[in-house]
Amino acid sequence: MTVGGIMGSGLFLASGTAIRLAGPSIIISFLIGVSIMSMEVMALAEMAAADRERGSFLAFAHHALGPGFSFVGGWVFWFSSILNIAAEATAGGLFTRVWFPSVPVVVFSVGYAAVITGINFLTVRGFSRVESSMSWVKIVATSLFIVAILFIISNLLPVHTIHGSTLWFRSPGFFPHGVKGIGAAMILVLFSMSGTGVLGLAAPQIQNPEQVIGKTIRNTVITIYVLYGMAALALTGLIVWSRMPTTTSPFTAALSRLSTPWPSEVFNFVILVAVISAMNAGLYATNRVLATLGRIHDAPAWVARESHGIPRMANLVSGALLIMVSALAYFLPKTAYTYLVTATGFQALFIWIMIVGTEIKYRPELEQKGQVLKYRVPLYPWFSWLAIALMAAAIATAPLAPHELLPLGLGIAVVLLLTAVYIPLRHVRKRQST
Repeated sequence: MTVGGIMGSGLFLASGTAIRLAGPSIIISFLIGVSIMSMEVMALAEMAAADRERGSFLAFAHHALGPGFSFVGGWVFWFSSILNIAAEATAGGLFTRVWFPSVPVVVFSVGYAAVITGINFLTVRGFSRVESSMSWVKIVATSLFIVAILFIISNLLPVHTIHGSTLWFRSPGFFPHGVKGIGAAMILVLFSMSGTGVLGLAAPQIQNPEQVIGKTIRNTVITIYVLYGMAALALTGLIVWSRMPTTTSPFTAALSRLSTPWPSEVFNFVILVAVISAMNAGLYATNRVLATLGRIHDAPAWVARESHGIPRMANLVSGALLIMVSALAYFLPKTAYTYLVTATGFQALFIWIMIVGTEIKYRPELEQKGQVLKYRVPLYPWFSWLAIALMAAAIATAPLAPHELLPLGLGIAVVLLLTAVYIPLRHVRKRQST
């Protein structure tokens, strides 16, 4: 489920824009991004394995940092997740239009949002089976894609185009925009790995978390390192980086260079499954955060109502907003995806910084309570502070890509607005408690 939440349209569609910013050196952006993502996942896993309270990072932030952080962080997570899932729905619409070009994108994006909302009414066992199946489909298919492109680069499969190291190092070279290009791509790269919250939110329902969570982290990080890194080399080894498509999938564009069209058609279906899988995992996490906000009185109490362990009211609210935001494709059919993707980048990093900051504060408190840490972040606290520094540096790269300045401002404005909302709320609660 963790891999399923990570591998979505950020890899299969937004990577085209990222490659145009960094060129072949996008592999460095990906490797840095996976390293930052792994640091955040380890911090979340340490707390999730030690304290299996429902609500994951939100509950931990509430205990360690105080109700103000959990209020702002919870609503930022919920709002940015809705935008993120809507971006996936729009990407799904773009992929589906390959087969039905006359149908508007909004029809598919709204339809996928409604289907995913329905899936999240399933029991946890039924949900996990659906998600696991879809995750395996895209992992296997992406692996086969990498193998096929490596065969092409090795001249074992014929294509009528220049490929391989000729494209990696031809003028202006492997670093066409220098270090600036690597930095400019970071927000998009980290967006493609933003669906990690499902790990902590699923932890309360995991048996033997001390074994399962550690193994999950190791397998997830290795899988993402290999798949993202090799995919970057494969794409830039077959398509000139400056001509990388940004409104269709670079993966299908690469396969379309084969003499037969069926691999491109099949992979378009696979990445559609990948998008639906990422939406599915994302809404799972989003619903449980909204339900947690209801339990800690930061949202109306009725959104926390559950049936058979499923936060049905939270799913209903999240699903309704998701469908409405997905309809944005009706008004902005060509740019809705880009706006939605970049709007979530800063907010996702804000949540990651809050998660690692919570771990720095929460770990000593857990140890003082005699809590056994079944999984530990190494080199505490220096490793965690390094993670925060790298995340802050990633946010600072936003001005390097002009299209990210407006979303950065929007993200900061949302955080400031929620902070302003909480200040009078805090005073009301103090008066009520006295």
